[in-house]
Amino acid sequence: MKKMNIRLAIFSILVIGLQACTDEPPIAPSIDPNLAFDKGVFIINEGNFGVGNASIDFYQRDSNRLIKNVFETVNGRPLGDVAQAMTIFKNKGYIVLNGSAKVEVIDAKTFKSEASINGFSSPRCFVGVDENRGFVADWISNTVKEINLKTNAILASIAVGEGPEALLLVDSFLYVANSGGYINDSTVSIINIKTNQIIKQIVVGDAPIAFALDANKNLWVLCRGDYKDFAIKEDDTKGALVKINTTTQSVISKISIGAQGDHPDKMAISSDKQNVFINTGINGANNGIYKFGISESALPLNPFVAGYFYGIGIDPLDDKIYAADPLDFSQDGIMWRYNSSTGTLIDSIRVGKVPNGIHLQ
Repeated sequence: MKKMNIRLAIFSILVIGLQACTDEPPIAPSIDPNLAFDKGVFIINEGNFGVGNASIDFYQRDSNRLIKNVFETVNGRPLGDVAQAMTIFKNKGYIVLNGSAKVEVIDAKTFKSEASINGFSSPRCFVGVDENRGFVADWISNTVKEINLKTNAILASIAVGEGPEALLLVDSFLYVANSGGYINDSTVSIINIKTNQIIKQIVVGDAPIAFALDANKNLWVLCRGDYKDFAIKEDDTKGALVKINTTTQSVISKISIGAQGDHPDKMAISSDKQNVFINTGINGANNGIYKFGISESALPLNPFVAGYFYGIGIDPLDDKIYAADPLDFSQDGIMWRYNSSTGTLIDSIRVGKVPNGIHLQ
C-alpha cells in the first residue's frame, strides 16, 4: 500500500463521492469459456489493505459488458492483497500485488494463472524488456528486481533511491521514479539494462511518482511533493511537473503545480502523446483532473474535470478518460468515463473495491 494510500484511508470519510451512476453496462453473470480477454479494458481494483480482496474487472467495449472479479472466477481463488498495477506483455499478464508481495502471472487471453513470482518486499509496477527479461520496482527494499520471464524467478536486485514507484523503459535505459518511501526523495534513477548499472541520478522534485513519454520522446515526471507532517499542511512541499530530454538525459523544464498541499498523484497521456492528464491528491484545494499540452508552460488554474479521483487512465482507441472513484473505500467503486476533448461525462461503470487504474488490451 502506498504511503499516500495509508493517509487516504484515514481521511477517506472526507472524500465520499456522491455522484450517481449513469448508463452502467450490464454485469455478466458468468464467464463464457470461449471468451478471450484480448480486446477490452482491464480495471484494477486495489481492494482494502490487509483484507485480500483485490480484483480485476474486464470491460468489453464492443458489447458494453462488464465481467467482474475475473481472476477469482477463472482460477477459483482470490487474487490477493492490494492490486497495484497490471501490464500485458508478450501474451502474459503481470499483476503486481503490493500487500501480498508477489507478481501474479496469467495467460493474457484466458486469465488462467501460470505462476506467482515471490521474493519482493513491496512490489509497485512491472515493465517487460523482451521474452526473457522484465523488471519490478520494489518499494520497501529500495531496489529494482530483474525477473527471468521464462522461469519466473528473480535474477538480480539493483539498488536505487528511496521508494521506487514508477518504471519506464526508453531504448536501453530504465527510468525509475524514487517516490521517497517512508522518507523523502527527489530523484530519478537511470539504469542501463545492458549492464544493470545506474548511469545517472537526476534531481527532479520531491516524491516523483509517475511517468509519461510524449510525442517528442521527452519524459514527463510527475512529482507529488512531500507531506512531511501529514497533519500540518503548511510544511508540505509543492508538486511539480518535470520534463526530461531522454537523449541528453537532462532536465529541460520544471513547472510548479497547484497550491501547497495539492499533491498531484496520477498521470496519463493521450493517444497522440500531445496532452498529459494530471490528477490532484486528497488535500487539493481544486481537486480534479488537469489537462496540459506538452508545448504549454503552465498548468491551467481550474481542473478539466472536477472531483476527487483515485486514479486515471486514457483509452488509446477512443481517448476516453477513465477516472477511478473509490467512494468511501469500503463499498464497490465507480469508474467514470469522460470525453478527453470536452471534459464532459459520458457514462460510468460500477466496479470493484478501491479502483486505482486501468490497463488496455
